[in-house]
Amino acid sequence: MPFRRSFTVSRLFAAIAFASATLFAAASPAVHAQESPQAKTPGSAISDATEPVVVVTLGSMNKLMQDVNYLTGVVGQPQFGGIFQMMAGTFTQGVDLNQPIGIVVPLVNGSPEPIALIPTADIRTVLKRLEAQTGPADELDDGTLVIAIGANTMFIRQVGNWAAIARNRELLDLAPANPVSLFEGMGNDYDIAIRLKMQLVPTETRNMLITQLRQGFEQAIAKQDQADAEGTKAMAEGSIEQIAQLIQDTDELKLGWNIDQAGKQVMFEGSFTAVAGSKLAAVYGDQQAIPSQFAAVIRDDAAAYYHAAMSIGPDAIKNASTGFESATGAIRAALDKSDDLSDDQREEVEALLERIIKLASDSVKEGKADVGALLLANQNDFQFVFGSFIADGNEAAQIVKDLAEKVRNEPKAPKFSFDQSTYKGVAMHLIEAEVPQGEEELQQMFGPQLRVHVGTGPKSVYVAVGKDSESLMKQLIDSGASDQAGIRPIGQFRVKLLPILQYAQSINTNEVIAAMIDTLSRATDGGDVIMVQKTIANGQESRLMISEGLLQAVGSAVRQAQQAKMQNNGNF
Repeated sequence: MPFRRSFTVSRLFAAIAFASATLFAAASPAVHAQESPQAKTPGSAISDATEPVVVVTLGSMNKLMQDVNYLTGVVGQPQFGGIFQMMAGTFTQGVDLNQPIGIVVPLVNGSPEPIALIPTADIRTVLKRLEAQTGPADELDDGTLVIAIGANTMFIRQVGNWAAIARNRELLDLAPANPVSLFEGMGNDYDIAIRLKMQLVPTETRNMLITQLRQGFEQAIAKQDQADAEGTKAMAEGSIEQIAQLIQDTDELKLGWNIDQAGKQVMFEGSFTAVAGSKLAAVYGDQQAIPSQFAAVIRDDAAAYYHAAMSIGPDAIKNASTGFESATGAIRAALDKSDDLSDDQREEVEALLERIIKLASDSVKEGKADVGALLLANQNDFQFVFGSFIADGNEAAQIVKDLAEKVRNEPKAPKFSFDQSTYKGVAMHLIEAEVPQGEEELQQMFGPQLRVHVGTGPKSVYVAVGKDSESLMKQLIDSGASDQAGIRPIGQFRVKLLPILQYAQSINTNEVIAAMIDTLSRATDGGDVIMVQKTIANGQESRLMISEGLLQAVGSAVRQAQQAKMQNNGNF
């Protein structure tokens, strides 16, 4: 399922961060500034070194200064861009302003050793400007320069048109004469980028990380009472196994952040690839775009939409099934602990939830995911519709019918009207609930009565809320058979802030929202957030884009809040 896979990848990012922290902590014995540079043995051999496991790049100083100036200007705080440019100019004399700055991290004798690479043909000029902070540089017999930074000694060597900096003199022998090839796909393509090649991390180190994760999990479980521990353990064991697979089978992870002035947006990109031939590579290889019943939610006039349609392979189905089993166990444990339910009520709730989980599991076992959601909004009203593929729409309807029967005699229970009509094979149902008199905002949104339209087809379920939302739901049903091509991202969403804010302002006026609306009304876009997920060989690529209009709106909100604070303090 798209939700599960995205969540799994996010856990990988967390695991990678933890791994990096663990590795660097293990590899950073203090080198005191008082240590004599000459005490280092010249020519000491490095017995075992890998290619860089991690590469980090910063865009060139020209790119960074231009991008920071642009970004701070867009959000209405240009003074910070000026401060950054002034500080950068102070410390970059002698640096090639058009080349990126990099850090490469090879494993040396099993431990990570960072080597910084500064684009300069004359490192002495750069160091001269830093003497107030570091003192004069010492020079060794081979021309290596030495400076003290805090309690640490740093060794620096000119290598062609670059300067290499490391905490150990011998590490400088590993510095590339021209690191441009190492920065391919990074460098000036981003303001900040990081690439990790997991397979260069020794197997023992990866196993150590997995062991530490398991130990942390077991320690957390030990601190919980028995009922909580059983539920948490059921959920987490499957997650730990998936994280272990990710750590072992990951090939490359790349993350990048870029201020795209030409595109008028800020962009975050990430790509992940698994080792070719691994089970994880098979999981991603089986995820391909497919024709969708719900592609009609992708609309330019949408205030927001979400769409995902992909095939699901056997390994992913197995992982999902394990997750559903864990969820069932966790729910049982939570219900057993609850004091708010009688034994009969507990059994009824458990049976109902197990039916829902089984339906979700059966849907995944069909080998595909297909889901869409759409929000339309303007200054007066909104409409929301949701549609999804499921294994058995009739079972979904029966679950709701059984629930309705159980709450029928409860005070203020919603009114359920089933099978009111059939539209193109979809049974139409209606759920109505009274909106409390004191809830003015809800009254403005829904009127005195909330009406939720539900449709269930043989292999589909639909939900719609809002004025004339049933008509919108029928439009989605109509479009279901028209999409024959799977040529699109496997997942995507878009949020356009302007119509959402306009609707929110009609419900409850707010000066900050008013300022944002005014800014967005004059912007070149409606304040967009866009995310796209695509398949690549043995992996997946994700991109998050934040538009210039949204950044301008955030800036106007900050200024409005600052003005309001000053007025409240009597300073404006």
